[in-house]
Amino acid sequence: MKAKPNTEQFKKDPAAFLQGGAVDSANRTEPAIQSMVTAKAHREQKVFRLPLDLINALKRESYERSLKTGFRVTETELVEKALRSMLTI
Repeated sequence: MKAKPNTEQFKKDPAAFLQGGAVDSANRTEPAIQSMVTAKAHREQKVFRLPLDLINALKRESYERSLKTGFRVTETELVEKALRSMLTI
């Protein structure tokens, strides 16, 4: 049986790792996406069949925005933003 690892060798307190996640999410500065993330009151699943070119464009846009902002931008966030803009909600 292996012994418990010695954490004394690390310079940071291991508890700081857990607190760091909250600090990182608080520092997120993408206002449009951030407002949608905080507005998640009640959600239901809706399934759509879309053309392959639209699916690929959505995936590519999500990936490119994630790289540009440094934060994860999901396809769902992009679809929600587009629908809200189109429906003026």
